[in-house]
Formats: sequence, C-alpha cells, structure tokens
Amino acid sequence: MKLRNGLLLSGVFLAGLALGTATSPVRHAWGQEASNDSTYQQLSLFGDIFERIKANYVVDPASDKLVYNAINGMLTGLDPHSSYMNAKQFADMQVETTGQFGGLGLEVTEVSGLLKVISPIDDTPAFKAGIKPGDIIVDIDGHSTEGLALNDAVDKMRGAVGTQITLTLKRSGDDKPVVVTITREIISIQAVKSRLITSAAGDIGYIRLASFSEKADEDIRKAVAALQKQSGGHIHAYILDMRGNPGGLLDQAVAVSDDFLNSGEIVSTHGRHTQDDQVWYAQPGDITNGAPIVVMTNEGTASAAEIVTAALQQNRRAVVLGTRSFGKGSVQTVVPIPGNGALRLTTALYYTPSGKSIQDYGVTPDVKVSDTAKPQDQFADLRESDLQNSFKNPTGVPAPALPSPIPLPAVAKTIPDKPPANWPAFDATKPETDFQLQMAIKLAAAMNAPGPSTASN
Repeated sequence: MKLRNGLLLSGVFLAGLALGTATSPVRHAWGQEASNDSTYQQLSLFGDIFERIKANYVVDPASDKLVYNAINGMLTGLDPHSSYMNAKQFADMQVETTGQFGGLGLEVTEVSGLLKVISPIDDTPAFKAGIKPGDIIVDIDGHSTEGLALNDAVDKMRGAVGTQITLTLKRSGDDKPVVVTITREIISIQAVKSRLITSAAGDIGYIRLASFSEKADEDIRKAVAALQKQSGGHIHAYILDMRGNPGGLLDQAVAVSDDFLNSGEIVSTHGRHTQDDQVWYAQPGDITNGAPIVVMTNEGTASAAEIVTAALQQNRRAVVLGTRSFGKGSVQTVVPIPGNGALRLTTALYYTPSGKSIQDYGVTPDVKVSDTAKPQDQFADLRESDLQNSFKNPTGVPAPALPSPIPLPAVAKTIPDKPPANWPAFDATKPETDFQLQMAIKLAAAMNAPGPSTASN
C-alpha cells in the first residue's frame, strides 16, 4: 500500500507521540538574519529550554524522549488527528489498514483528559466483552488513565497474544464501575458481513461494513454478488449498516460510493494549496441494479463512512436511518520519514456533493431512530466537535443545504424515534433485539427503486 501522500480519513484515533529537534544548530545554520525572525526566535527558545531540562531536571532525561514529546505537543495542539508516529506505531498503522493486527479491537480517543471508547470493532475481544461506545476507561490493569497520553494508553492495551488485561469502565447509566478482563488476540477484521433477510416485499440484502480497510470495495462487491446469487437475482432492497464504522482509506470510500452510483459527485477535498484540491465523480455501473438502499448510521459513523453516507444521500440514491454521524470532515496525509516513522498531518477538509463541509455537523438521517429508550444518557454521544482542538465547520452555517431527498414511503411516519419501554435488551447475536435494524428492515421493505441522481455539484 502506498502511504506517501496517501489520504486517510480514519476515525481510529491512535495518535502518535510527537517528536521535535533541538534548535540551537538550526539557529546557527540560518545565520544572523534568523535572529530577526520570530519563528527562529521561538525555535531558539525551544533549544534553550531543552538544554535547561537536560542540565537541571531531577534525573537525566533521554534526549530522544524530550524531542519525541515536544513534537507530540506541537502536532496534537493543532487538531485531534495530526500526529507523529514512531517506527513501531507507523508499522502498526500499516498493519491495521490491511485488516489484521494484535490487540483488543477498540477505537479510542481522549476528550478533556478522559480516555473514551469510540467503538469496539465487531467480533473482537473488546466487542465480546461488552464494551460500548462512550465508555470511559478509567483504569488499565490497576493504573489510572488520568493524565495518560493517548498513545501511552494504546500501548498499554496492546500486548502479547494470549495475555490478559483488566479495564475499569465508567458507563452511562451505571452507578458502579464496570470491570472487564479481556484476553488479547490477533484482530482479524472482517470488514464486510452479509446475509439475506426475508420480508413481505421480498428478500432484503443486509450488508454490514465495519471499516474502510484496503479490501472494503472488493469485499462489498463480493457480498452483493453472493446475495444476488442466494436470492436468484431478486433482491427488493439493500441495507448498508455503517454504525460504529470509524472510517479508513479515502480511496476505498470513493470506490464503495461508486459501487452504488451511476453518476454524480462523490466527494471533494480542499486544502491550503488550491493545486492540491481534488474532486471524485461516480462512473456508470451500479452493482445493485438500482435497488433501494437504506444506510444505517450512529454517532460512531465517522469520516470515510460519512463520505459514503453523504454521497448516497445527496445523490438521492439512499435513505439514511439512525442517528447523526460523528462529523469528521478532515483529511490526513501520511508522509513516511525514513528511519523515523511517519508524520500524519491534516492537509485538507472534505466536502460532500452539496458543496458543504460536514465537519462538526455530521450527516443527519432522513429517519431518526435511536438505539436507546433513554435519550438522557449523553456519555455515548461523543462526536468530532467534542474533541480538543477540533476544526470548526468552515461554512459557518447551521447545516449543509441539501438537494431534495428521496420521497419517504408512508410507513416512515409510523417508525418511532426510539424503542418502546418493553423492547428487549440488545443482544448482538439476536438481530430481533436490534431496534434500529428492525426499523431499517421495515423501511427498506416499503421502498421503491429511486429515480435518477439529481444532486447539486
């Protein structure tokens, strides 16, 4: 996989510890003129502080650690997604994008000093242990996470396959701490799962897309082909479930969007340098032959998953059901530094077919359906705007101006926005307990094939 200048839109927040260099040599190399430049005055300040720490700190700190932490501060102070990755972290990231790595299977971030779960990855140890989006990890193996840097926390949760780790969690709605002991495993992410669902209107093809690793497009195509074969070519509608999908590779988001579109803009990126701006359009060839599509989202649907959701919604190709998505509209460029890991730097914002950024806002569903009957629980509602130093939406408007949505079937008005009080507790092994999914099936069964794409570019 080519990562130099490659674009990532991942919501997997494994930011690296940053790095810098001592600056006195830099000042001297630039000569006397540098002293009159405020930038080099600041670099000189950094060098002076570095030297004072080395000379006077209570113990002699390793120089590479000081430099590493300095760049970490420089980058993480810019936005939540820019970071420096040392050689090990860069190698881990490369492995993660292939869909197989060691660990627990958690996407985490840091918010106001708290280590919060974005989402457990399907069928991983963390998922099987019942860890939920919005859980706060307060303790790792008996050690508090207060003040712990994000990457230090990630490193502590990784370890040899077969070893155990104990996490103490604060969960919304629970007065007592939740303690889980998990055995580390090789995490092999099955990005796509699919099955046929029988309805009165005909077969519905259910596709669960968990992440945008490098085979997402290939696996989506295989899933659709398999479903069509199982149904004898007679699928009434599809459900594309991207709840808890943290994103991933931009090229895979474009390819997956193109799988379901015959025309129209998919996404554009705009950065500091106009010559680097890009736009992607769909090419003819809808692999579902125009069947209706319901896209499922929640607050864990982020980044690349939001690109696909917005592209299908705004090109009038799909109806979105669930809750508002995460709202990550920034693009990171990964630049390897030979022998020293890689720099992950935010270089652009992405814009949906409507021409508006969804940074902070996310994608608003056409049919709002919560997975809980307790809307007062707010811990799980973690979104991009809650992260420290997150970008504000550059459009300065309360919501994107969208083209006319697909007309909803009459049954949409009968779908409640949350499960009734007597709805059974959610069990991942029992689809009938998944309220959002059941409402998506109800909606998909009532839908007719959409008309041609008419989104504004």
